[in-house]
Amino acid sequence: MFDIMIIALVIFLIFLLLVITKRLIKTMTIFQYERGIKFHKGKFKEVVGPGRYTYFTSTTHLEIFDMRPAILQLNGQELLTADNVSVKISLAVKYQILDPQALISEYQNFQDYLYMSIQFKLREVVSSIEMDDLLKSRQKINDDVRNLLLEDKSLIGVSIHSVDLKDIMLSAELKKVYSEVLKAKKEALSLLEKARGETATLRSLANTAKMLENNPELAQLRLIQTIEASQGNTFIIDVLNSNKKKM
Repeated sequence: MFDIMIIALVIFLIFLLLVITKRLIKTMTIFQYERGIKFHKGKFKEVVGPGRYTYFTSTTHLEIFDMRPAILQLNGQELLTADNVSVKISLAVKYQILDPQALISEYQNFQDYLYMSIQFKLREVVSSIEMDDLLKSRQKINDDVRNLLLEDKSLIGVSIHSVDLKDIMLSAELKKVYSEVLKAKKEALSLLEKARGETATLRSLANTAKMLENNPELAQLRLIQTIEASQGNTFIIDVLNSNKKKM
């Protein structure tokens, strides 16, 4: 009985030691594409590279950052254009962390700060453009938002690679209006082309009539060509009257 109690006590002590060790000692692996920020007793100590690290959690803290390029998406941002038209815009921003120490020192939550910065810059750009220009200037919006982000001195420790406007969503009423405008433009272009064709035809007929007037022989040649090209038709030529007119 005594031996059983000793064995149970030993097992309990081993279990307790494992629990304490797990709570006080932590092992973490940093991969090739990551960097770690190490704090000791609340103070920054160093930036650590790839490897396996074991440390006491009571005195040391290790924060890991992924250094690969990443994409932050803003979906369905409802904004007003310069002419007070409401649109929804989706945007994707490609960025990369350059200095993880700056991120953890300057920002409470870097992702939230970057998201809000992009949102403000997008609103600033869209509010300066009228609706018609907005639909035609996707690349200009990308460039303007990116330039504003690059000029923002509060964004440190990160590089903005690209800004891509994914989608511009209009309300059902606005879609209907633009559809009608597009239809009217196409009809106007069709009428314009038709008018140009009719004008060209009339000009050609006028030139032909002038040529026939100055050269009567051309009319006879044209008549002969018409007879040769015709099949199954009967033509009556008044030769006597033609000779009288010549006389």
